[in-house]
Amino acid sequence: MPKKYLTRRQVRERYGHVSDITIRRWIDAGRIDEPLRIGNRHYFSETELDEADRRAKADYRRARAEPPKHVPPHNKSE
Repeated sequence: MPKKYLTRRQVRERYGHVSDITIRRWIDAGRIDEPLRIGNRHYFSETELDEADRRAKADYRRARAEPPKHVPPHNKSE
Protein backbone atom coordinates (compact mmCIF):
# COMPACT_ATOMS: atom_id res chain seq x y z
CA MET A 1 0.00 0.00 0.00
CA PRO A 2 1.57 3.31 -1.04
CA LYS A 3 2.16 5.99 1.56
CA LYS A 4 -0.16 8.94 1.44
CA TYR A 5 1.16 12.42 2.07
CA LEU A 6 -0.77 15.53 3.03
CA THR A 7 0.08 19.11 2.21
CA ARG A 8 0.30 21.70 4.97
CA ARG A 9 -3.13 22.97 3.92
CA GLN A 10 -4.65 19.49 4.25
CA VAL A 11 -3.06 19.09 7.71
CA ARG A 12 -4.54 22.43 8.81
CA GLU A 13 -7.98 21.27 7.62
CA ARG A 14 -7.54 17.86 9.28
CA TYR A 15 -7.11 19.53 12.67
CA GLY A 16 -9.92 22.05 12.35
CA HIS A 17 -8.27 24.82 10.33
CA VAL A 18 -5.41 25.47 12.76
CA SER A 19 -2.79 28.02 11.75
CA ASP A 20 0.64 27.37 10.25
CA ILE A 21 2.26 28.57 13.48
CA THR A 22 0.29 25.96 15.43
CA ILE A 23 1.63 23.24 13.16
CA ARG A 24 5.17 24.61 13.66
CA ARG A 25 4.67 24.56 17.44
CA TRP A 26 3.45 20.97 17.31
CA ILE A 27 6.55 19.99 15.33
CA ASP A 28 8.85 21.85 17.75
CA ALA A 29 7.13 20.20 20.73
CA GLY A 30 7.45 16.75 19.15
CA ARG A 31 3.71 16.22 18.85
CA ILE A 32 4.01 15.58 15.11
CA ASP A 33 7.02 14.63 13.02
CA GLU A 34 8.93 16.95 10.71
CA PRO A 35 7.41 16.95 7.24
CA LEU A 36 9.14 15.70 4.14
CA ARG A 37 10.38 18.70 2.20
CA ILE A 38 10.50 18.58 -1.57
CA GLY A 39 11.57 21.83 -3.12
CA ASN A 40 9.74 24.52 -1.24
CA ARG A 41 6.79 22.34 -0.22
CA HIS A 42 6.13 20.32 2.92
CA TYR A 43 4.45 16.92 2.89
CA PHE A 44 3.26 15.16 6.04
CA SER A 45 2.93 11.38 6.14
CA GLU A 46 -0.66 10.47 6.92
CA THR A 47 0.56 7.30 8.68
CA GLU A 48 2.82 9.34 10.98
CA LEU A 49 0.01 11.79 11.73
CA ASP A 50 -2.30 8.88 12.61
CA GLU A 51 0.36 7.52 14.97
CA ALA A 52 0.84 10.95 16.56
CA ASP A 53 -2.93 11.15 17.10
CA ARG A 54 -2.91 7.74 18.80
CA ARG A 55 -0.05 8.82 21.10
CA ALA A 56 -1.83 12.07 21.99
CA LYS A 57 -5.05 10.19 22.73
CA ALA A 58 -3.23 7.69 24.97
CA ASP A 59 -1.43 10.53 26.80
CA TYR A 60 -4.74 12.32 27.33
CA ARG A 61 -6.41 9.20 28.71
CA ARG A 62 -3.46 8.52 31.01
CA ALA A 63 -3.53 12.10 32.31
CA ARG A 64 -7.30 11.93 32.91
CA ALA A 65 -6.88 8.71 34.90
CA GLU A 66 -4.34 10.25 37.29
CA PRO A 67 -5.49 12.37 40.23
CA PRO A 68 -4.81 16.10 39.85
CA LYS A 69 -1.33 17.14 40.92
CA HIS A 70 -2.52 20.43 42.34
CA VAL A 71 -5.78 21.22 44.07
CA PRO A 72 -6.53 24.91 44.48
CA PRO A 73 -6.98 26.08 48.07
CA HIS A 74 -10.51 26.50 49.34
CA ASN A 75 -11.95 29.97 49.35
CA LYS A 76 -12.15 31.03 53.02
CA SER A 77 -14.95 33.52 52.38
CA GLU A 78 -17.48 30.75 51.67
